[in-house]
Amino acid sequence: MTPTQRYTLQQHEGPYAAWPLTSALRLDGQDTGQRVPGFVIDAQYDTPLGALLITSWDCLFEEANDFLLLGSTHRVVARKQLGAPYASYLLHAHWPVDAHTLVLHYQNHLFYTLTALAPAGLWRRAPRLRLRRVWRWRQNARMRASWESLQASLALVGAQGIASQR
Repeated sequence: MTPTQRYTLQQHEGPYAAWPLTSALRLDGQDTGQRVPGFVIDAQYDTPLGALLITSWDCLFEEANDFLLLGSTHRVVARKQLGAPYASYLLHAHWPVDAHTLVLHYQNHLFYTLTALAPAGLWRRAPRLRLRRVWRWRQNARMRASWESLQASLALVGAQGIASQR
C-alpha cells in the first residue's frame, strides 16, 4: 500500500444534524460522481486492487471508521465498518505492512489489520476487505512503539490538564 492524498470529500454547511449521511467524492479536485459514507478522509492508500479510503463521521465521543475500497470508476467495491454506539474508535496511527495489508492503532492497546483481498473462488467476483483484531500486539516492535507514543501523548495531555487546574 502506498499513501496518497488525491481524494477529498465535499464540505457540508449548516447544522451537523442536517448533514446527509454521504459526501460527494472528489479526485484531484474533480467530482467523481460518486458519494461515500463519512465527512472526513482520515487516510488513503493506493493498493493493487484500487484506492483504499478510511473515512469518519467527525462525531465527538462516538468516533467510527468506514474502510472503502474503490474500483476503477471510483465506486465502492468493498466496505468494512468499525464502530459501535456510545463507543470511541479514534484512530491514533496506521501504517502499511505490505501491498494489501494495513495496521490500524486505536485507543490504548486496540490494534487491527485491514487486508484487501482479491476475488477468489467460484462465487467471489469482487474484492473484499478483511478486518481482524490483533491480540498479541506486544510481540510486534512497531505496535509496541505506537502504544508507547500514545501513552506519552496521553501523559502529556494529563499533565497539561493538571497544570491548567492550578
